[in-house]
Amino acid sequence: MSRTESVDDLVERFYTVVKLPHDPFAKAFLNRCRSHTLKVNGRFYKYFQSGSGPTVLLVHGLNTNLGSMVAIAEELLAQGYRVVLFDVPSHGEALGTTTCDPSEVRALLRALYDRLAGLHAVVGHSMGGLWALTAWHAGVSARTVVSISSPPAKMFLVERFAEANALDDDRVRGLVGEIEGRFGAAVWDEYSALAAARANGVPGLVIHGTADDHVPPAYAGELHANWPNSSVELIEGADHFGIVESSETRKIISAHLRSVEETR
Repeated sequence: MSRTESVDDLVERFYTVVKLPHDPFAKAFLNRCRSHTLKVNGRFYKYFQSGSGPTVLLVHGLNTNLGSMVAIAEELLAQGYRVVLFDVPSHGEALGTTTCDPSEVRALLRALYDRLAGLHAVVGHSMGGLWALTAWHAGVSARTVVSISSPPAKMFLVERFAEANALDDDRVRGLVGEIEGRFGAAVWDEYSALAAARANGVPGLVIHGTADDHVPPAYAGELHANWPNSSVELIEGADHFGIVESSETRKIISAHLRSVEETR
């Protein structure tokens, strides 16, 4: 990174995402779904639904699209659940540029929570887990949340960004200050999975791969420790992205959702 790069440019780069189109596997799955439109703050967003039974909302992570959750969706359909998928703003084929505004993601998730009456569960991968937890509000009906390889907080992302770009302390302080200027000084608590898990009271399942070099598996234990009525499962040898394709992950999720059903 150039020392002449402005703090504004640094923040824009921090929020820049890779916008990937749907691959043939995702498109084939979506062809079997019903498409719906949701208007939030004057903008229109698509989400896709398939199946019947208890509804499970699937939230993909940063720099991917809804296609990364299709393997899990297929498993849940086979188990008799209704699945809902969507592209996070500025990801996949959603409207937006390559800059992801976290407040826009939160607004969309809250609108989906409200739209999906009787929502049974939310399953989020990576940043999808953090977004899902931090978008929670008192009216959400979901009985459980599954977090897969989720980072603990927004500050973790800043630290990783600073490390990857060899930012010195002054540049990090500038980045932090500009983020707080845009989203408020409380942004770190508002986008902390740990704080959200402590506060929302919903039972949780934390899944993490032992070979995850993006979000180290130690953070799974930290999230579990901060989440009352949660359990944790480590998938041996799974990395950050491959974990959503793991048959073991799919079996663990299905078993957890069945156990939640049985407690009704």
